[in-house]
Amino acid sequence: MKKTINSYCYNSSDSEEIRLTKSLVLIVAASCSICGLVWAGFYSYFLGFGLTAKIPLVFVAIVAPSIFISHFIVNYKLLVYAQLACITWISALIQWSLGSINDSGFVIAWCFLGPIGALLFLNQKSAKRWMLMFLLIVCITAIGFPPLSSDGEKVTENVRTIFYLMNIGAPSVVIFIAASYFLKNLNEQRDRNTSLLKIAEANNKQLAVSLEREKELGQLKSSFVSMASHQFKTPLAVIQSNAELYELLANTGKIIEPIKFAKITGRITGAISVMTNLIDEVLVLGKVTSGNIEYSPENVNLIDLCQKLTSEFNLIQQDGRTLDFEITGEAYKVKLDPKLLSHSLSNLISNAFKYSEGKENPELRIHFAPKEVVLSVKDYGLGIPESERLKLFTPFFRANNTGDIKGSGLGLNIAKEYVQVNKGQITATSTLGEGSFFKITFKLN
Repeated sequence: MKKTINSYCYNSSDSEEIRLTKSLVLIVAASCSICGLVWAGFYSYFLGFGLTAKIPLVFVAIVAPSIFISHFIVNYKLLVYAQLACITWISALIQWSLGSINDSGFVIAWCFLGPIGALLFLNQKSAKRWMLMFLLIVCITAIGFPPLSSDGEKVTENVRTIFYLMNIGAPSVVIFIAASYFLKNLNEQRDRNTSLLKIAEANNKQLAVSLEREKELGQLKSSFVSMASHQFKTPLAVIQSNAELYELLANTGKIIEPIKFAKITGRITGAISVMTNLIDEVLVLGKVTSGNIEYSPENVNLIDLCQKLTSEFNLIQQDGRTLDFEITGEAYKVKLDPKLLSHSLSNLISNAFKYSEGKENPELRIHFAPKEVVLSVKDYGLGIPESERLKLFTPFFRANNTGDIKGSGLGLNIAKEYVQVNKGQITATSTLGEGSFFKITFKLN
């Protein structure tokens, strides 16, 4: 049934509102045509097949063909005008055929569907015209004139009661059917719109995430180019200058002294090592951003791990400083990936030495608590400007006060990502000119 209704005067360019209007026009036309047949039957049964019984058939004879004609020419307004004219004037003719409002059972009430229909299916200007037409019919009926037939004389009290029930109940049923269909479609349309809105919001969120990601990638690309051009420039210059020096000495035909040869090759090897470390950090960043970090947790003895790191860093310091190592609490093993933790701590300890040259010894501490273990690295160096602390763990970030101290700006970002893969949390506090304090926390399950 719904498929048939929706196919009436179908046009692929119709909006949802137009489709709903066409459906309502068809429902009302079909309902009123059925009422016309029923009314003709009732009048014929109670009053005989006279003028009053024939008038409703005129409604059917006009409106029913209009349904098919309007569908054929794809113009639903033809049915609207035919229906409004019939519902207004056929009801008036029945009223005038029977005479008084009492004898007709208030059949003139059907005429009011004219301005109501015009308001729904046409526009306010047309509705005003149909309202004036309705008032004209009411005035003519109120003034009174001889009935168009003698059918009114055959109306008994029981018949009059039936007519009242017909003319009050039937319009109410028609309006109820139309309103129910309208509300049902309105609710379906609302649900569709709600679903589309949710889909649109989800798409907008995905788009916003994609745009933000694209922006981040653009910033990373720009930062990488800036870092590469700056950090690779110095080692490349060292390699080039020492290669030229070696070539110059070789062209003299003299045997190069072992000490000079060792210095030249040492500078080249050192520069290559710097470039290799930078490339390694960039590769690690690639693994981090793509989520391809290997995670192999095991029960780790943190004291042994930290003592090994302390020994390694103390061996390579050339300014006489050492890493102070302290343990508090009752020790226990913690399940995590030791390689990732070692890399994170190495970055923090290396920075602690690098940015506190000439200051007190950096400190590494482990605190074993009942529900968590905390590893911390503290230095007494440059500190981080307050305005730049929010960017501290972003790739390629270096504070403005680092000066000529070399670095890629990747160490802290990688350290943070590795800590998070290990299901830990890293935080930082700092005071400019007094040093920085990094804390790694692992909650115990």
